[in-house]
Amino acid sequence: MRRFSLQTVFVFAPFLILLMNSQALADVSPGDVIDKTNWEKAEGLVPEELLGWIKKGDFVLEVGELNYKARDFQPPYALKALSANMGKYALDENDWIVEKETGKRGEHIIGHPFPKIDPDDPKASEKMVYNICYTQYIAGNVIGPFSTDYVKSSGYGRSTKGTLYNMVMDGNPKSLARRNPDRVEKYQIFLAMSPYDIAGTAVMTWRYFDPQKQDNTFAYVPAIRRVRRMSSGNRSDALFGSDLSVDDAGGYDGKVTAMEWKFLRKQEALVPFPSAAPGRLVQGEEEGWLTSENIEVMVYGYQKEGWQGPPWAPVNWLWVKMPVYVLEMKAKDPYYNYGIQHIWVHTQTWGYVYKTIYDKAGKYWKTFMGQPRYFESEDKGFHLAYIGDQIVIDERSKHATIITGPSPTDIWNFHAEMDADDFSLAGFQKFCK
Repeated sequence: MRRFSLQTVFVFAPFLILLMNSQALADVSPGDVIDKTNWEKAEGLVPEELLGWIKKGDFVLEVGELNYKARDFQPPYALKALSANMGKYALDENDWIVEKETGKRGEHIIGHPFPKIDPDDPKASEKMVYNICYTQYIAGNVIGPFSTDYVKSSGYGRSTKGTLYNMVMDGNPKSLARRNPDRVEKYQIFLAMSPYDIAGTAVMTWRYFDPQKQDNTFAYVPAIRRVRRMSSGNRSDALFGSDLSVDDAGGYDGKVTAMEWKFLRKQEALVPFPSAAPGRLVQGEEEGWLTSENIEVMVYGYQKEGWQGPPWAPVNWLWVKMPVYVLEMKAKDPYYNYGIQHIWVHTQTWGYVYKTIYDKAGKYWKTFMGQPRYFESEDKGFHLAYIGDQIVIDERSKHATIITGPSPTDIWNFHAEMDADDFSLAGFQKFCK
């Protein structure tokens, strides 16, 4: 009898170990503080690189929970579209969004085109990335001032200021009222405001609905006082001398069809948030919704006295356990600077959480981390989701770039009024130094 019991134990031992491991992964609870003494709690819930930093004591994760449901943080028209778009759209052989019934190209899409995605769908990854694009479009035109801190392993380096101008031509009711003869999906300008040596440097993109039509991207460099056209490979070049490339903004800001995509898995992850409560939106005097001055300020290692970890480590982010999809992406352009990249995608409101970047030889290079930010109006009648603070850590150079989004001094305007003429070549030069 005893021998049978021992055999039973040996037979079931591997399953017991797996069960214990899975329970360890599920052991994370609000109120936990994960550091080098209990790093195992984060194992499997964050990228391996971040886990390594926790083990060394470089990062400390304070686990919490949200006091709202993230999936509800979309404007009324986007929530209504969740049922209207269910099963309505598909992707054709060129990865163009088409109506499933007619095969015609999708026109005037409101909300996320693919509310429900089967991970076994051969085009699941592409559909997920289109949803991420439309999260941006749902928020309407955006004017977003931002700060960029350049941080070395020895400490703070310098800061720059810039402004994002994003004019979208789909995804929300206002965009559909605009004339769009060139079938542009969005216009975008990144403009450097300070310090003086880079002020006026700008990058403008015209993105087209046609999946086979490349972005038109232009850069203005004050030193040569002219606008030059950039290739798709240039979109992996550094933005304003930072660790962030043009395509890294928000996690990935390139064209869906510029990459080869592969679905890897669905899993639980620790997702960083600014706080447990949503941010406040205030109705603008003219148009749009403005972020409030009363907004959480994110603090990083170099700003906290006595901090012993790397100066770029966030010290007051809140980490919440939520489901994510993990995708693999690889550029089709042979001149693109990056090799394979792995991205972790929020499953409810569609945004990038982590991105691990490898070089063309397959060696680890950088890590991107981005906060989802959720906003609501005072009467709780209007909600939206957008990207918050972002960090890109270059492990080779021991350097990082921190992008600070909405803050008490940097007020963002969603659904802002814009003129498409400002995004012409002539209009672009008005922004430049």
